[in-house]
Amino acid sequence: MTNLDSYLSGVALLAPQILVIAAILFTSCWDLFFPKHKQMTPIVSIVCLALSFFALTRQWSLNAQIFGGLFSVDTLTVIFSMIAVASGLIVVLMTMGYEHHFGKNRSEFYTILLTAIVAVMFLAGSTDLIMLFVSLETLSICCVLLTSFAKRDKKSGEASLKYLLSTAATTATLLYALSFIYGFTGSTSFDIIAQKLQLMSIGTGSLIKYLIIALTLSAIGFKLSVVPFHMWTPDVFEGAPTPVTAFLSIGSKAGGFVVALRFLYEVMGSVYRDWMVLVAILALVSMVAGNLIALAQSSFKRMLAYSSIAHVGYMLLGLLAFNAEGVQSMLFYIIVYGIMNLGAFAGAILFFNETGSDRIEDMAGLIKKRPWLAIMTSICLLNLAGLPVPPAGFLAKLFIFKAGLGISESATLADSANYVAQTTMWGSFPIGWVLVICALITSIPAIYYYSKVVIYMIVPEPSEKVAQLAEHRKFVGSPQEGPWAALWLCTIAITLAGTFLVNPLMNASQKAATTMGAEQKREIGYQGNFN
Repeated sequence: MTNLDSYLSGVALLAPQILVIAAILFTSCWDLFFPKHKQMTPIVSIVCLALSFFALTRQWSLNAQIFGGLFSVDTLTVIFSMIAVASGLIVVLMTMGYEHHFGKNRSEFYTILLTAIVAVMFLAGSTDLIMLFVSLETLSICCVLLTSFAKRDKKSGEASLKYLLSTAATTATLLYALSFIYGFTGSTSFDIIAQKLQLMSIGTGSLIKYLIIALTLSAIGFKLSVVPFHMWTPDVFEGAPTPVTAFLSIGSKAGGFVVALRFLYEVMGSVYRDWMVLVAILALVSMVAGNLIALAQSSFKRMLAYSSIAHVGYMLLGLLAFNAEGVQSMLFYIIVYGIMNLGAFAGAILFFNETGSDRIEDMAGLIKKRPWLAIMTSICLLNLAGLPVPPAGFLAKLFIFKAGLGISESATLADSANYVAQTTMWGSFPIGWVLVICALITSIPAIYYYSKVVIYMIVPEPSEKVAQLAEHRKFVGSPQEGPWAALWLCTIAITLAGTFLVNPLMNASQKAATTMGAEQKREIGYQGNFN
C-alpha cells in the first residue's frame, strides 16, 4: 500500500469526525449569509450528529491504527465517540429551548459545542502523547468558552474564570508529566512508552516514577472532578448555562475516562500497583465528600454537581478492578449515568425557562401544574439514586460494586507478577471490600437528597414560583419543544436501558473491554488473569 493509499484509508476511517467537522463549518458560516434563517443551525447540527452516530456503528468491528499510530479506531474509540455524539445531540435539543438567552451569538454556541464533541471523539482514539494533548486542550478551551457564554450573567463569568485558571494549572501539570515520560522513553507512542515503562515496574521503583504517576493522576482527576481536584465543579455547574452544564457532566467526563483507560491501562499498566492505591483513595474521598456535601445544597444544579463527584467515585471502582469485568461495568455505568443526568438537566431547563429559578424549594408542588415534567424528572433522579424505578441505575451500581470486589485480587496478582521480591500490604488488604462497603454506605445520603427533590415536586402545597405557572402548557410546537423532546428521549432510554437493552449494552461494553485484552496487558508487563 502506497503512502497515498494509506492516507486515504485513514481519512475514510475518520468519516464520523468529518461529519461533525462539516457541521462546525456550516454553523460558523450559515448565520453570516442567511441571518434570517437561524433556525437551520441546530437542525443541521442534529442531522450531522445523527449521521456521525450511524457512521460509528459501521466501525464497530474495526481494529486499526492510522497516521503512523497517532489514532486508533477500535471498539473503545467507537463506544466513547458514540457517548460524545449522543450526549451532544441531546444537548443540542436542550439548547433549542435555551438559545434565546444567547442573543445574537446562537450559531457560535453550536460551533463551539460541536468542536468540543469532535475533540472528545479524537481524544477517544488518541494513542500518541501529542494527539492526546492537542485533543484534551481543544476540549478544555471549548469548555471554558461555553461556560462563559451567558455574557451578562456574573455567575457565568465567574465560573468561566475559575474554570480557566484551574484548567491552566492542570495543563501545566499534565505537560510536566508528559515531558518526563518523553524524556525517559524518547517516544510519544503509547506502545513504545508502555514497553519502556515496564522497566520501572521492577523492584521498588524510582522517585521519577511516582512523580509521573502523581502529575498524571492530578490532570485526570481534574477532568473527572474527583476530590480534591473538584473545587471548580460546583461553581461551574451552577454558573454555566444549563446545556453547557449538561455537556460537562457527561461529554467532558467521557473524555476524562477514556484518557484514564488509555493511559493508565495501556501505558502505565505495568505500574498498576503504584497508581492503584492513589486512585483508590481518590475514589473513597470522592464518594464520601460528594454525597455528604450534596445533602446541604439548595440549588438543583449545584446538588447535581456534587452528586456527579460521588458518581465518578463509583465509576473508579471499575477502573481499579483492572480486568475486563471492571471495564465492562464502568462503561455500562457511564452510559446509564449519562442518560439519567442529561434527563435531569433537561427537566431543569424546562423548569428554569418558566420560573427563572433552579432552587429545589421552588419546585414544590410541580406535579399539580406540570405532571409529566415532574414524573419524568423524578424517574431520572430516582435512577441516579440507584433505585429500581426502572432498574437502570440500580443495575449500573450492582455491576460496578460487583466488579469492585475484585480489586483486591487484581492487587494480589500485580504483586505476584511484578513484585515477587518484596512483600506488600496491598496484596492481602481487602481494599475492594472496603471501597464497596463505603460505596454502599454513601449511597444512603444519595437516596435522601435525590428523593428530597422528588418529594418536593409531589407535595400538595405549591411554591410561589409554581403557583404562578399557567394551568396548562403545550410544549410541542413551542420554543420549548427541544428540551421537552430531550427529556422524553432520556426517560425512554432509561426505561429501555433498565429492561430490554441491558444485555445489548453489557455486550457492547464487554466488546469494548476486550480492546484492553489479556494479550495487550501481558505485553506491558501485567501477568494476571484478565479474563
